[in-house]
Amino acid sequence: MNLRQIEIFYAVMKSGSVSGAAKLLHVSQPNVTRVLAHTELQLGFPLFHRHKGRLIPSKQAEAILPEAEKLYRQVGNLQSLTSKLQKGHSHLRIGAPPILSTSLIPPVLAKLCQLSPVSAEISTGNQNELCDALLENQLDFAISFGHTAPPRITSQELKKAEMAALLANNQSWPSNSITIPEILNLAPVVGLDARDPLGLAVKHAILKHAPDYHFQLSVRSYSTAAELVIQGMGVTIVDPWTANNYQKRVRVLSLTEHIPVTISLLFADHSPLSSTANQFLELLCQYLKENPAQR
Repeated sequence: MNLRQIEIFYAVMKSGSVSGAAKLLHVSQPNVTRVLAHTELQLGFPLFHRHKGRLIPSKQAEAILPEAEKLYRQVGNLQSLTSKLQKGHSHLRIGAPPILSTSLIPPVLAKLCQLSPVSAEISTGNQNELCDALLENQLDFAISFGHTAPPRITSQELKKAEMAALLANNQSWPSNSITIPEILNLAPVVGLDARDPLGLAVKHAILKHAPDYHFQLSVRSYSTAAELVIQGMGVTIVDPWTANNYQKRVRVLSLTEHIPVTISLLFADHSPLSSTANQFLELLCQYLKENPAQR
């Protein structure tokens, strides 16, 4: 099978029909039908069984699909790389968790664009998703929470801060700080996804005091955790940037038992940073120094 045949096959497998594949590839249905028929004739076995106008994948097609997906991803990586080379070093592909993509990236990128003509793509995801994108050459670098990284990814610490507790405005508390045991006695804790560095840190801090504690609610988004607090669903512990964004809608308390937050730069070992990326990072470090996450 050549690349065109694999492309047609993959599109039909994903869409489930000739018409769906034609829409995905922006070609005519007869074109898809013709290539598919020629491929089956060339292979000597059917890829699909026709039943009442539907295409049912054959056992051979199911066996081929995983390898076709691998090749399709590689082609996508190649397209991403050639697009990057075409646009030159003035184009940045940046990844970050949602809260950092809204709190840190925009002002720094705006400053960079004032200094030089730059184009950029901003993608969001958790640390695992960002690292996968770096290894697949879909991102130039990422700004993420945590200081550890998987193999083939370099991590450089940019900033340290402290996590904070969020309480609903109608929850009374006598001081501006609170302990973990006091949080546990006050209300259910809305947990963060333990696959995330912050969620894991919060989980460890709570389990020190309550080894059998079970989160009734657990979320991937720090903003979702804050919104649940507003709805009276409990309390939560989040990064200072989320706390700063919600300080007018919730009560923000410091933790007597400090839970550190680290912001780090991540990039793939096989893809060194461009001069434009380094310029962005210089501006980011300056911004972090001048604008600490304070309430």
